[in-house]
Amino acid sequence: MRRSSLNFIVDLISLLDLLGLVFTAFIIRYILPPGTGGLGRSLHAGIDKEHIKAFWSMSRHEWGDVHFILAVVFVGLMILHLILHFSWIKNYVKSLFT
Repeated sequence: MRRSSLNFIVDLISLLDLLGLVFTAFIIRYILPPGTGGLGRSLHAGIDKEHIKAFWSMSRHEWGDVHFILAVVFVGLMILHLILHFSWIKNYVKSLFT
């Protein structure tokens, strides 16, 4: 596999993982927030709050687990991204000091 293809695949997976992180963070923050006793936050005033204990059959803590796994995968992908671009980074830092 060509290096540019590998870079593209790593970057695309990183983008999708980041979007998953944003999605799960939104669910944890606005749909299943802590300390509400199962009451989701209303995004619009006047909407009657209903008891929300789970979203897509997953509790807040299960969504937190998914969020954590996505974060660990993202860190791994960023390390791989830096490894794949190490020669560019090395040359750039070298150019700063010469």
